[in-house]
Amino acid sequence: MLRDVLDDINLYTEAVKYKIRKSISRSKQDNKKDLYTSLKYWDWTTDSYLSRKMRKYKRKTMSYINNQIVIDSSNYTCFQLNKTGNTWLKIPSLTKGKRLCIPLNSTIEPKGQLRLILKNNKVEIHHCIDKEVKRPCGKQNEVGVDIGHTEVFSDSNGCFYGENFGKVQKLFSDYVKDKNQKRNKLGALSENENVSSKKRKNIRKYNLGTIKYEKKKQKYQAQIKYIVYNSIHQLVDKASVIIAEDLNFSGNRKKYSKDINRYLSAWARSHIFEGLKNISKVRGSDLRFVNAAYTSQMDSKSGKLEGKRDGDKFHHVNGDVTHADTNAAINIKNRFYDKEIERYTPYQKVKSILLSRANG
Repeated sequence: MLRDVLDDINLYTEAVKYKIRKSISRSKQDNKKDLYTSLKYWDWTTDSYLSRKMRKYKRKTMSYINNQIVIDSSNYTCFQLNKTGNTWLKIPSLTKGKRLCIPLNSTIEPKGQLRLILKNNKVEIHHCIDKEVKRPCGKQNEVGVDIGHTEVFSDSNGCFYGENFGKVQKLFSDYVKDKNQKRNKLGALSENENVSSKKRKNIRKYNLGTIKYEKKKQKYQAQIKYIVYNSIHQLVDKASVIIAEDLNFSGNRKKYSKDINRYLSAWARSHIFEGLKNISKVRGSDLRFVNAAYTSQMDSKSGKLEGKRDGDKFHHVNGDVTHADTNAAINIKNRFYDKEIERYTPYQKVKSILLSRANG
């Protein structure tokens, strides 16, 4: 358990270093190379600039997780009963000399370090398995992909993947909104002193639970993950090199309505990036990220910041009309070869570069 805590601290520190590297690349420091070196070899404690950045980005956190434990491989044993054939897990208990036996719903014996999580009076056992490369990647060269809200991907060849992605997210977001509005009304009734104590007690007992909501949420997460991973596998079946946009940046945030902001906050972007990294690594596909600034506003035929986007259509300067997501995917693919615009170039500088090309 102690090693897990130390690993988590190191992982969090490395994540903070990632943010600091991007901040250094955007700054006007003359000694950027020395700063990168100090950050890599943990010499940032003696540098006032890096220490200040570390205090800025490394927030103090506290964990309130109290429903799980970690067991090393030497502290548990597995056995099977002749009657059921399922595996039983024997782990240490709070009583000295006695062990706790947990029946599993599988015949597979877990190996390595285990994580036991207690959820809804059930125990989930998480363990690591070795991934096998069963399907190699495709043989097509570089393919640019635009990550969308309505669909998972649209590539530079004009193909779309996971077209019901946005519909599933919208339905669940509307469901959560409607459910929370009703729960707020019932919660107000449960605290209203003018309502009888029996009715308030029944509301807290029967109407403010989370069991059904958690089941609905798990079903939604499984559905989203299936759509995303299936789309990524379809993409990797074609491409050996995937060029995607890096959306982990703080760009110019626009003001939208409450519903649009709610849909954007429900965007399962983390599943897409997690699936891209895992599947491309397992299947041997090369994943590259490029700067995402103004890829949707550029004209892919001229390579300049011109043309007009109207919903799902993009009107090129020469009069052609293509799908806006396909146009963005082509721009993402072309940006991989752009030497002026790097991955962490600020969007203000990207705009000035594109405008200078249009004027030139």
